[in-house]
Amino acid sequence: MKRLLSSVALAAAIIVAPAQSQTVDQLLNQVKSGSFEQSKQASDLQKRFAGAGAGKANLLQQLRTQRASLEAQSEALEQQYTVNNEALTKVRNDRQQSLGDLKELFGAIQQVVGEADAMFDGSIISAQFPNRTKNFDAISQKVSNQSNQLVSAAEIESLWKSLFNEMVQQGKVAKFTASVATAAGNREDQQVVRVGAFNLIGDGKFLTYGAGGVADLPRQPDGRFLSQAGDLFNSTGTANFALDPTLGTLLEAAVENPSLSERVAQGGIVGYIILSVGLIAAIIAIIKIITLFGVSAAVKKQAANPSSISLKNPLGRVLKAAEDTDSNETEAVELRLSEAIMKETPKLTSWLMFLKIVSVVAPLAGLLGTVLGMIDTFQSITLFGAGDPKLMAGGISKALVTTVCGLVVAIPIVLLHTAAASKAKRVEEILEEQSAGMVARKIES
Repeated sequence: MKRLLSSVALAAAIIVAPAQSQTVDQLLNQVKSGSFEQSKQASDLQKRFAGAGAGKANLLQQLRTQRASLEAQSEALEQQYTVNNEALTKVRNDRQQSLGDLKELFGAIQQVVGEADAMFDGSIISAQFPNRTKNFDAISQKVSNQSNQLVSAAEIESLWKSLFNEMVQQGKVAKFTASVATAAGNREDQQVVRVGAFNLIGDGKFLTYGAGGVADLPRQPDGRFLSQAGDLFNSTGTANFALDPTLGTLLEAAVENPSLSERVAQGGIVGYIILSVGLIAAIIAIIKIITLFGVSAAVKKQAANPSSISLKNPLGRVLKAAEDTDSNETEAVELRLSEAIMKETPKLTSWLMFLKIVSVVAPLAGLLGTVLGMIDTFQSITLFGAGDPKLMAGGISKALVTTVCGLVVAIPIVLLHTAAASKAKRVEEILEEQSAGMVARKIES
């Protein structure tokens, strides 16, 4: 390549030569000197290549010798491994024969250790005794077939002691200090009361135990259970407490059970309207019944003393209208009494029609809310499918809440309306009886 470049340079020099004052001899001398230098450089490069090749050959020979040595060593190790494996197998077989009936004992111990480990991990008693399973792994490893060690009598004794302690602690109510994960995400040392293997209580609240230790329940059950928990936590003697015999299943069900306010909220705007109208109707009905009881008492008092007329009760006003009649004709008196009774009747029966309408409309409004809720449920099924029964059950439950609200409003309003209407009817009957008696006395006179 260098020669080619020199030739190109020489040709370029020859082409440019006419512009310079060089002779042919000078150019020839330059070419000869350049060729000599290039030959010398090529010779030096060839010598270096030859020397490097000789070094690489020696290195290659050394590596081949090392590889042969390692292959021989590997074959020796493989043979030794085969011999050792056969010897180890023979030792294991001899050990299994020597153990005899102890194999069954070790199998039983391994089964008990596995069951105890699983039971202790989920038991709330471990919150009070957190390190009681630390030697279970060592015992399980020793009784396995791959171990060359034998489990000691002390380790077997520690196993049944742990099981016996679990049985004893299940019947005790103990108070101890534990690190509790609060709902805010912090850990605090608190006094904890353990009710056997059933419930954990801390500061009047229910706690749970899991892989992360003791923690507050994300949601507490209703007030009656919390009050019992508070009584037990602060008690120094006996206290009433509803424990969970299912070790958490019933508590989870009680926690998931929605409260009254949450049930009402499930009814949505229709449920709130029904309950609001029902509350207004109940207040009106109670006030009306109380008023009618007062009117009835006043009317009975007036009926017992007809000579002393009081205008503060309906019967007194009816009697006053009869006395103010100028005509002594029976028909005129009857008409005047009928007119007076008709004036008093609207006062006695006021708001009763409203109560009757509410008692009829409330179930219909509840049915409307149920239909709307079912429409939403079917839309959810259309979007997400019917593979999740909880989705359908939750939607149907919310839909039926409005029906419950309608019935809850209608049933007491019907009863209150009946009570108010019967009391008003009784007062009207007294007015009619007294009016008839007054007409009879006019006829006799």
